[in-house]
Amino acid sequence: MSSKHVISHALRAGLLMVAGTALIAGPFLLALDGAAIVTGVLVGTLAIALGLAGTEPGGRGTLPLSAQAVYDRGLALGLLLSAGIVAAAGQIEAMALFAAAGIAALVMTSVTRYSARAT
Repeated sequence: MSSKHVISHALRAGLLMVAGTALIAGPFLLALDGAAIVTGVLVGTLAIALGLAGTEPGGRGTLPLSAQAVYDRGLALGLLLSAGIVAAAGQIEAMALFAAAGIAALVMTSVTRYSARAT
């Protein structure tokens, strides 16, 4: 993958913060039911925590790069599974929110370099 298609760790962290905030606020703004609100708040909080824990690769108090990759993929998979579950329950708006966030997380994971650059 060429270097212009790879996002930095700082941008990855920022995108996770934005996605987490959208997942927390989105169900309230869309007036979704209680289950979607709780799911959005929990997953949004997790996304924000992953963004904060992955701001500086190799820094004190941050996650190792290999762990960041696994957690990012898990977040994407969890969002897509949540979208399927709420779709089965007939909540189309919640499905659209969680599916969009899951697809965005998959795209972010595919363009993030999870290795330290040599200086």
